[in-house]
Amino acid sequence: MSVNRWKLFAMPVALLGLASPLLVNCGGKGFPGADSLPGPAGDLASAASGCDELKNGGIANLKFDGGAEVEGKIKGFLDAAASLDKLTASMEADLIASCGKLGKDLGMSEAELKADPSGGKGAEKVCGAVSAKVSAAVKANADAKITVQIDPPKCYADITAMQKCLGECGSPVQPGKLEASCEGGEISGKCDAECKGKCSVEAGAACTGTCSASCSGKCEVGFKGTCGGKCDGKCDGKDSKGAACAGTCEGKCDAKAEGSCSGTCEGTCSGSCEVKAAAKCSGSCSGGCSAEIKEPKCSGEFKPPSVDPSCQVQCTAKTAGEAKCDAPNVRIVANGKVNADAQKLVAALRTSLPAIAKVQLGSGKKLAAAVSGVGKAGVEVKDVALKAGGKAVACVAAAVDASASASASIDINIKASASVSGSASGSASGGT
Repeated sequence: MSVNRWKLFAMPVALLGLASPLLVNCGGKGFPGADSLPGPAGDLASAASGCDELKNGGIANLKFDGGAEVEGKIKGFLDAAASLDKLTASMEADLIASCGKLGKDLGMSEAELKADPSGGKGAEKVCGAVSAKVSAAVKANADAKITVQIDPPKCYADITAMQKCLGECGSPVQPGKLEASCEGGEISGKCDAECKGKCSVEAGAACTGTCSASCSGKCEVGFKGTCGGKCDGKCDGKDSKGAACAGTCEGKCDAKAEGSCSGTCEGTCSGSCEVKAAAKCSGSCSGGCSAEIKEPKCSGEFKPPSVDPSCQVQCTAKTAGEAKCDAPNVRIVANGKVNADAQKLVAALRTSLPAIAKVQLGSGKKLAAAVSGVGKAGVEVKDVALKAGGKAVACVAAAVDASASASASIDINIKASASVSGSASGSASGGT
């Protein structure tokens, strides 16, 4: 077990030794007949046996001393750590796939793009190779003057899942406290009546509203990109007077637009599309609905007042898989000499970069915060574990170690994502 990981979560390396000095002196399993003895010696054998249940899904079958409350607190902590461990591996698999898609579109071989999730190392390998490919392509097409801008996405906590978890934890949300529970954000969801605020449509869906990312269709104002029709504004820096534009159009494009749009987009938007005050909202409504919001979510931290802190941490971790992040708004524009190779690069980035950048700016940060919360909770739970037997000590120790590994993996994934965004924009920041 890594000493650095223990330090990371402020838990003493001597935790296992506290169960019994014999564990440090003779390794537990080397103590003759320990597993048949009651009390500390029996606890010693349990601690030395480890906690395979954390990996094989057997947490529910574990039994600890100290009563139902103690057992519930320890199991809740273990469940939270195990769920975050799985989510971290899943995030890495998705990032490998997204980087792989970009690499394939740029002509890279399968061998260069093949890797399995491995504590972040898989994503580091694939995304690193793709980052180098993108960087080379950008330099090779320097005359195209490709610019990339990325706006961080909104991430949402699933309120229904949180309410259910907090209720099962014994600390339910008080009625009428939903709005006050969404710290640093707002509540949104499905509105079957009139949406009085904003209606947001998911990326890639039909859009007739404000698109702050890439618009494929008509853009009424603030357009900059490739226009397949008439350009009302400037074409390659010159007044177009409503004529067809074979280069970069700035202003308004009446058909087949492909670029950034800061006004009304009629078509599809690569980021979120927002419509103000709609009689019918097919997406997510925020800012008020004339009926009850269904499937509510919080764009900040769902932290109800008067909720037990331990339950808050555990439920935030357990429901992290239900949390969602929008695709970030990504605007990619090529000015100057845009040849076929430059067009291919821009098209590939528009397809894959939103999913890649989402790890760096959204889901990765959200998951890292949840893992950090579980790590801090381990300090409290370890005191409970010391009273619940050697098996409890071993399992809490394994959970804290798993959380430390997850934290390190998330950090590698975020850096792998940032490397691709940075190579596309010619900077380390990914154009943010």
